[in-house]
Amino acid sequence: MATATSSQSRWVYCAFCLGLGALFAWHAWSQASAHWTLASRGQRTEAAIVGYDEVRGRRSTTWYPVFQFATADGRRVRAASGASAEPAQSPAGSRVTVVYDPAHPATVQQASALEAGPGVTPWILGAMALLMFALASVFLLPRKPKATG
Repeated sequence: MATATSSQSRWVYCAFCLGLGALFAWHAWSQASAHWTLASRGQRTEAAIVGYDEVRGRRSTTWYPVFQFATADGRRVRAASGASAEPAQSPAGSRVTVVYDPAHPATVQQASALEAGPGVTPWILGAMALLMFALASVFLLPRKPKATG
């Protein structure tokens, strides 16, 4: 009976690691894909920073600039960036170059943040996914038989 329980628990651990790895991989891909989509299809325009959305955490506060700009077809858009910024570096009222998705103009990012790349988060999530897949494979290895003596 101990062998069946041990075998079952190995499959549970394997499934858990595979599921967690898939979750990490999906998040890494979605973040990188969103960046690449905006970088490849995005339209550049001038925008005014009209304020900042403030997100308070336990130990820190993050600010996301709110841009106001006109699309190529003349629509006025007011949208918050997905990339944080320091209000001291670009105060409200500043004019900056932004890149927006023509299909979804509320998806906008400051051009300098977009040019800096997707950041380290997709890489970290991808590494965590690989680690979880490797750990899952360890649970698939056959167990060494116990020595009988």
